[in-house]
Amino acid sequence: MFRITPIRVCLLSALLAMGPAYLSAQPAPAARAEVPAETAPERMLDVFTELKEGDTEFSIPGARWLQLQFTGYNLGEAGKLSVRSNETQQDFSQEHLDQSQGLTVIFNGDQLTITFAPGDNPDATAQIGKVVVGLPPQDPTLESAGPTAPAELIDYFGGTLGNYMVVDELPQSALPDDLLPETVCGTEDNREATDDIRVGRLMPVGCTGWLVDNGQILTAGHCIASSTQLLQFQVPASLPDGTPVSPLSEDQYNIDQASIVFQNTGIGNDWATLQVFPNTQTGLLPHDAQGAAFSLSNTSDPQEVRVTGFGVDGPAPTHGNPPPRDATNQTNQTDAGSVTEHGPASPSLAMLRYAVDTQGGNSGSPVIDEADADVAVGIHTNGGCLSSGSANAGTSFRNQALWDAVNPGQ
Repeated sequence: MFRITPIRVCLLSALLAMGPAYLSAQPAPAARAEVPAETAPERMLDVFTELKEGDTEFSIPGARWLQLQFTGYNLGEAGKLSVRSNETQQDFSQEHLDQSQGLTVIFNGDQLTITFAPGDNPDATAQIGKVVVGLPPQDPTLESAGPTAPAELIDYFGGTLGNYMVVDELPQSALPDDLLPETVCGTEDNREATDDIRVGRLMPVGCTGWLVDNGQILTAGHCIASSTQLLQFQVPASLPDGTPVSPLSEDQYNIDQASIVFQNTGIGNDWATLQVFPNTQTGLLPHDAQGAAFSLSNTSDPQEVRVTGFGVDGPAPTHGNPPPRDATNQTNQTDAGSVTEHGPASPSLAMLRYAVDTQGGNSGSPVIDEADADVAVGIHTNGGCLSSGSANAGTSFRNQALWDAVNPGQ
């Protein structure tokens, strides 16, 4: 691993303004570089030419994962476009491309094959408009504070990779998880692996989303950004250094950007509801594919709750925040603990606090009634547990605006 030119972002004023630790939102954006056609390095220019009929193969040596965005596409009724890796494949019709705005799922590894089949449409066309290159987790606490990348990736970009590094434009109340305080309640991280199929990972924003039995999908309001693109289920273990690994294309869903409704004005009013498009491979929505979902309550008053989601992880004492991270990083984990505060009903504010271990990436997780595993009472949004105590926090469904948004017409 080599260090490349640091990208400095001044966050001092934001950190000072955060106040108590529990004001810290908990996203964990995936480290990546985005390479658009118009500013691509010279050696990549052939990647962005108009696709020819048949197979086009390319690789970005050292990339941990790849994602493409097509542009100028016109497949018509008969044209087809597919992208495949060594593990999985995604197929597109014109409708699929229109829905996702040309954006593919995330493919593990550094090689892809694109197959363009125009059918009987002589005017069919498509080309790659942007390549997203996945990187290992970054550690901004190091003195050099620069991104890390494999040597072959740095060589491929000729020293310009740093120009394409992404600094996610998250809301002011949300900072990258590496800069947040510890959010484990006590000295030990008690989160355990879970196979709860109702809970998914939002990528590359690095949050948690989950299924409600009326067809809704919920997350935190501060998780809504330009990088809120995919909802993933059946998430496998990460690489040994903590780089997230994506599931097969049949378990990844493009988010319908027009469906998003959210608020993000602070703890107790930080929530979002959204929808996804049917999976390109199965034609299913996640509620049908997963076959399970949570019901919601704005009247339950549990003594203990459980938070399940995709927080960062790694060895003690930091547990991944900041790195090093490990294979459990941003995989599905869960913990339970006591409720310390459950605010009264309000038109637009209802705080819920609890001594439950979480980490960056848990933002958007369901807060589940420990006495009834099928019922969620809120959305996890903020960290605040320290080794000395305190509590993490979320938005309760006693927030009337949230309740109305999740239950329209009631």
